[in-house]
Amino acid sequence: MTIKLRPLVVSAFVVFALLVACGGIPSLGPTPADEGIVIYLHASFAGPSQAINVDVHDLGKVQGPCTSGQEGETPTWNDCVSSVRVLPGWTATLYEDPNYKGRSVTLTSDAPDLTDLQGPCRNRTFNDCASSLRVARQ
Repeated sequence: MTIKLRPLVVSAFVVFALLVACGGIPSLGPTPADEGIVIYLHASFAGPSQAINVDVHDLGKVQGPCTSGQEGETPTWNDCVSSVRVLPGWTATLYEDPNYKGRSVTLTSDAPDLTDLQGPCRNRTFNDCASSLRVARQ
């Protein structure tokens, strides 16, 4: 039986590698409930969410709920975060641009409404503004 599973494992790896190489958008893997942060589509921790315990260099490459309206576009988390839950012992730094560039804000506690944080985007806030993020243990 072990011999039969090897082709399956190799096939799954090949499919994942092809998706990444061809520009497919993978989703983030499972994150333990007591680690990292949770990003939300809407303020007050509402709507679709994604738990994250690793740095993300480009939220435009992470499957999510938002699109710019172009036909056939895959939804992502780029410029799509309106609240962030920061679990105890963790911090999150949100960046305006991919690859941890542009203006940033570091969170050490929950941020229920990113319109309350001064930033570089619409209405001079960080709402719907993050394109990359770093997550770390304090």
